[in-house]
Amino acid sequence: MLAPFFEKAPSLVNQPDGSVLFECLCNANPQPTIQWFFKDKPVNDDRHVCKIKKMVGKWTVTMVIKNPTQADQGIYKVTATNDRGTHSVEQAYAAVCTANQIFKTQ
Repeated sequence: MLAPFFEKAPSLVNQPDGSVLFECLCNANPQPTIQWFFKDKPVNDDRHVCKIKKMVGKWTVTMVIKNPTQADQGIYKVTATNDRGTHSVEQAYAAVCTANQIFKTQ
């Protein structure tokens, strides 16, 4: 039995389709319950796709933000909980604007 523990904050990857992938590894036994938060509020809408996948001795925890906007900028927190304990890590996200996105508003 092992309380959840994240080795480091989630990595951020800008995907070719424009979405943003948050990914981290969690050590835990049994499987933890995962909850993502944005500005301390639970993330649970259709634009945020959260998954957990078993790897060898660890869990890969991911969240994808579809069609990110400036409003998605801020601090994201992921929390893992099982009957042995709870652990959280945070990651800041800042949207990157391209020239095309900037000129669309004018």
